[in-house]
Parts: sequence; C-alpha cells; structure tokens
Amino acid sequence: MEIRNPNYLVEIARQKGISRAAEQLFVTQSTLSQYLLKLEAEVGTPLFLRDQGRLTLTDAGRICVAAAEDILRIEQTAEASVAALQNRGQIDLGVTSVWGMALVADLLPEFRRAYPYVTLRITENRSYRQIKAALRAGRVDLAVMAVTPDDDVPAQGYVHLRQEEIVLVLPADHPFCREQAGDTVPRSVLSGALREVPFLLSCRDSSIRRMEEELFTQLMFRPNVVCELNSNDIALRMVADGAGAALIPLGYARTAEGIRLFHLEAPLVREDVLAFRKGAERTGALEFLARRIASDARFRSCDET
Repeated sequence: MEIRNPNYLVEIARQKGISRAAEQLFVTQSTLSQYLLKLEAEVGTPLFLRDQGRLTLTDAGRICVAAAEDILRIEQTAEASVAALQNRGQIDLGVTSVWGMALVADLLPEFRRAYPYVTLRITENRSYRQIKAALRAGRVDLAVMAVTPDDDVPAQGYVHLRQEEIVLVLPADHPFCREQAGDTVPRSVLSGALREVPFLLSCRDSSIRRMEEELFTQLMFRPNVVCELNSNDIALRMVADGAGAALIPLGYARTAEGIRLFHLEAPLVREDVLAFRKGAERTGALEFLARRIASDARFRSCDET
C-alpha cells in the first residue's frame, strides 16, 4: 500500500467529510471522493464509516491517518532542512487584513536582500478562521492575523503584535458632528441619533464585520447598509464624500481628511497577532521574517486602544 497525497487523507479525517475537506484543500469533491475510493480499494477495507454525510474513522482508517501524518512530518522536515542548508526554499505566509499585505510589501525588499533564494508565497483571506485552518493543515508556515475577542486563538499560541481600536467615522459636516463637543460617544447613538444614517460595512467574514454584526445584535439595531467593501481607505473616502458612517480601525481613521472620528464607550477592540504553524521548522529565513514583522514600526508604538 502506498499513501499518495497524504494531506488529502489527513484533511478528510480532520473535516469528517468530503465537501469540507475539498474546500480546505482547494480541490473538487469528485477528486477527493475518487482518491478515497481508490485508497480504500488498495487497503482492502473501509477507512471511514459513512453516516448521513459524516465520516468516522474505522480502526484501519486511524492507522492510515497516523501513517499519513508521519509522512507529512517527514516530508516537511526534510524539505525545510535541505532548504535551510542552501538558504533556499519558500515560506508560506498568511494574512487576513489589508494592512497585512502592506506590511509584507514594505518588508519584502529587506527580506529579499537577506534571503535572495527564498520565495515568499502569500495567502490572503479576510477570514481568520480560514487562515487558522490553513495553519492547522500545514498550508501556511506563519500568519499575521486580526483576532476578535470571540475568536478561539491558535492552539499552539501566538505573539501579540498590537491592539486596534475600531472607531465610528462620519462626514465632518454631518449634523451629528456639529452637535458633539467630545470625541467619545455611547454605543447607543448607533441605534438612536444615527438610526437613519446609512452605513458602510466591512466585507463578510472579515474580523471587523463580525464585530459590527455582534454590536448591532446587542443594540437590536439593523443598519441601513449602503454598501459592503474590503478597503478601509476607500470606505474613508466614501464617508468623507457623504456616503454614510462606518466603523474603521483607528490607525486608518486618525489620518483621514474630511471625516470626524468618535471613540465608542466600551470600545471595540481587535488584536493583531503573529502565529507559527505548529511544528514549523524554524529556518533562518522564517525567524528573520517573524522578527522583522514583530519589530515593525506599526507594532513598536503603544497599542492603539
């Protein structure tokens, strides 16, 4: 018996289903179904019990999955060790925010000078859960992520980078701004004084969107949504042009023109973190990249709360 594509078997077992595993592996359900049927034919016994779409490992399945995990560990260790000897290879970096991509763009020239033969491959996904799944599945070596208070953090832990406060922004000439002497307002203004104001929301599955939805649910308030978008810079421009209100990270809002920002009482806060894949080979290139990310000017200043 030969276990080809051991990551396929491991992910099927982890997800307990073909469709979810296919989504995580970025392959078709048909590909995984045929893979599993062929492997079970080679083994000569079922590896999973099938019950209404849910797959449960048999005793034979547990043995094969353990073997597949061993194969993956050996492959990863060998590849990383050879690459480290030659200062070659690649690093898979996951990011969940636009600022994460900007960070990579700023650090890439220095990284390239230090490790000219190491390729930095970027996985961008607005969903923290998707990047966390990529870490767990071994598709990402290092991740820079925005985490909300409701998120379950990676089991292997993480490095705290900073906290980001999420603030309310309105057009500078909006009547509400003229009426407010201070820069801190109760959350209830969203469902009170600003009930009729259109809102620009962050894109679905982003950390800010999940915080927005939780806040609106607590306030029992359904905003009038003018649009959903994934760029804080564009959202700020739209707010300045009078399109409506938005909830934006303070780091973006404090330098924007044509808007006024308000801190919420009991502020909304998300955490930016850096996480290694569990068992990742700490090559010189990987450690260099992690140190440069953690020491970047974005994180050297006090937390933005």
